[in-house]
Amino acid sequence: MALAAPSLTPAQEVYKSVDAQGHVVYSDRGATKTAPKTSLHVEPGNPAEAARIAKEQSELKAAELERSLQQAADDKNKATADHKRQVACQNARNRYFQLKDLNRIFRRDAAGNRVYYSDSEADAMREQAGKAMVAACGN
Repeated sequence: MALAAPSLTPAQEVYKSVDAQGHVVYSDRGATKTAPKTSLHVEPGNPAEAARIAKEQSELKAAELERSLQQAADDKNKATADHKRQVACQNARNRYFQLKDLNRIFRRDAAGNRVYYSDSEADAMREQAGKAMVAACGN
């Protein structure tokens, strides 16, 4: 029967004091030379519980690491998408102002000669570039 009962550890004597903030402090040294000792019974830890807690903590750390890696990947993807939107906006803006500033808009034919667009075609191209700029940049 004695073997089946959990082993009890003897009580340990420690000093109990209260610090300036009102926190109770237990120590193996007294705050003063005349500080009274207090008996404190310490129960041994449960190895199964300690193993469970250690496993739980390692799982939490792994989950936190996974979350932080996912957050970093999401941040990188967002930064890449933001940069692509900025580049697209700048390109659309450059194209619009290029067409807006030109009096005559042309293209090159197979022989390398300039073929000019009519005024209505040029206006349609400018309007299309303006819409593209608004779509890429907003307002």
